[in-house]
Amino acid sequence: MGMLESGQTWSHEQLVIDNDVVAMNKRAIQGIDVTDDTMGVDVIKKAHEIKEFLHQRHTVQFMRRQSKPKLIDRQTRGAWEAKGGKDLTQRAKEEARRIIDTHQADPLSDDVKKTLREIVDSVKK
Repeated sequence: MGMLESGQTWSHEQLVIDNDVVAMNKRAIQGIDVTDDTMGVDVIKKAHEIKEFLHQRHTVQFMRRQSKPKLIDRQTRGAWEAKGGKDLTQRAKEEARRIIDTHQADPLSDDVKKTLREIVDSVKK
């Protein structure tokens, strides 16, 4: 993850893009929960009144559960442009910078510190 040029180059931006793609793939592999509720049986029964499903509250609610990428923008072009029209690479750069600036690593446990020290000491011998 995060590699470019067959692994010769590494990129923070590519890493967060790859993370988004992996998350979407994991979600796809989980499959779709098929129940009367998730299938919108009640909405379908009203099909003759509704005439379209994409703007129905139910459709939007369950569509949002399916995939929630952080970087991929699924808005209309007009909405995307109104928010500044940032492309995927620009959003990835901002997200990578945010992570770098705000991430606080958990401290290593004493056991891990001891093991690392043992490894370093064994190499010194």
